[in-house]
Amino acid sequence: MTVPSLSEAAIRRRATAESFRRGESYYRRGAVISLVRRGDELQSEVEGSQYEPYRVRVTFDEGGVTSAICDCPYDWGGWCKHIVATLLACLHGPDTVEERPTLDDALADLDREHLRELLLHLAARDPRLADEIESHIALRQAIPEEADAPPKDSPQRHTPIDPQPIRRQVSGILRSLGHMRPSEAYWHVGSVVGQVRQLLWQVHDFIEAGDGRNALLLLEAITDEYVEGWLYLDDSDGYAGGFFEELGGAWTEAGLVADDLSPEERERWAQMLTRWQAEVGNYGVDDAFDAAQAAILQGWDYPPLKRVLQGQITRLGAWEVEAPWYADDLAAARLRVLERQERYQEYLYLAQAEGQLGLYVLMLARLGRVQEAVDEGLQVLRAPSQFLALAKVLRQREEMAAALRVAEHGLTVEGYKAELAAWLCDLADGMGEAARALEAATVAFRELPSESAYRRVQELAGGRWPELREELLAHLRRASGYSSSQAQVDIFLDEGLVDDAIAAVEEGASYDLLERVMDAALEHRPEWVIGAARRQAERIIEPGKSKYYHHAVGWLERARAAYRAAGREADWQAYLGEIRARHGRKYKLMGMLEGFS
Repeated sequence: MTVPSLSEAAIRRRATAESFRRGESYYRRGAVISLVRRGDELQSEVEGSQYEPYRVRVTFDEGGVTSAICDCPYDWGGWCKHIVATLLACLHGPDTVEERPTLDDALADLDREHLRELLLHLAARDPRLADEIESHIALRQAIPEEADAPPKDSPQRHTPIDPQPIRRQVSGILRSLGHMRPSEAYWHVGSVVGQVRQLLWQVHDFIEAGDGRNALLLLEAITDEYVEGWLYLDDSDGYAGGFFEELGGAWTEAGLVADDLSPEERERWAQMLTRWQAEVGNYGVDDAFDAAQAAILQGWDYPPLKRVLQGQITRLGAWEVEAPWYADDLAAARLRVLERQERYQEYLYLAQAEGQLGLYVLMLARLGRVQEAVDEGLQVLRAPSQFLALAKVLRQREEMAAALRVAEHGLTVEGYKAELAAWLCDLADGMGEAARALEAATVAFRELPSESAYRRVQELAGGRWPELREELLAHLRRASGYSSSQAQVDIFLDEGLVDDAIAAVEEGASYDLLERVMDAALEHRPEWVIGAARRQAERIIEPGKSKYYHHAVGWLERARAAYRAAGREADWQAYLGEIRARHGRKYKLMGMLEGFS
């Protein structure tokens, strides 16, 4: 078994150097103890630092790997060592992969009783599965199948929830810093807001289950307590005030989901939001609940909105007059609700009417209307990120040719293209479209130069590499900015172009980049190292920045090495003597230089 476009170079690109090194070590010592393929999914178990092996799941299509997940705690960017080990084992030992049918195929012939016995057996072996099964059953009961759902004019009933426990939790969280000194409490504000945010996530569970009334009850408790208690927090960094935007978004969706509210109930909720907005507005939090008020007051019966949902689209969209500032936020919330309720045609009408053309095209693709999605996308999308989103949906639907076409068109529009180009490169390479992959890799490098992007072009270029190498290096010499400096130093030093690396750090660069170039230039350009190291040391020593003297000594050590590499030992001793003579009263520095020669 092979995964399309899988190679050591491809694995290296998706992992840090350290993760690849450690993953390769895991693979070579046989830590991958299980490799199973089910359809387009590869599963493995990898022995690690814990007694239980880590589980890895890799999905792929004809374009290559689409996702890779491991249950280890690694969170430092790129693939972890267990994923690396799994893919190396698959790459170098395809015969060790056990082929099995997909779970869907394996379960297809089981009747209801056998499925019931299987679930009970699994739950008995792992009690945590019982909770997951119960939660799934409860959610299915809260959101009936379309055939069993009550008609829209007969809303689903819900048992009212008691909001007092969550009210007490919010109050306790906000007052939890009262025993600290202000200087200490300042550092805990983000954590406090995060705890309240976790309670808000519970509200979103109700919203997604279609239980708008209980969501509103919980939101009232959270918001009421938060409006009263957030002033206890030091909001110098804006964490506490910024949370009102999240509250407003939850109110907006909850108001739309609770579509059975009476006019009197809508008015009461809207007045409550108005009162809270007035209170927080005194402290610079403006317009947090505007979209929520409109959602609650208008519901789904607002005449312009009703006309749009029936396909009557005008210049004003879902509004009687020109759209307010929050129109996009409200439209996005309405669209999320319509999607969850599977009201897809109404979704498309509203997305068109409100100018949410990116979402409109994505929905066409999700509904399988691929040709429409492609045709519309090529006409209305304007940003590379929009083309990337559409191409990803098309790939998920296994419409690979359409995904390629859309992604390639995205490279022709204005905007940031690095992510799109890198994605397209991998897809085209996996599909055997070498020329298209090379073109995309070149664009990715030009948009965001990096050593990995540079090597990706080299990998794909074949006989064209000498020509392309010169083009990329010329482009790199003209690049500017911090990220470009990092790429310049990485690539120029790797290519042995020390003079180019020196030029890259001449106009100012981070200390770590400057140190790397100095170390590389020691033999080739010692005179430059002497000048650069002296300048850095003197910037610290001359103004007497005593807390940085240890850095100054580090620069002096590099200057000493460069003097000696240039055969100028006497000049070094003279320079060191000059420092001691001029700065002899800087006793901390003199102590550090004691014995320094």
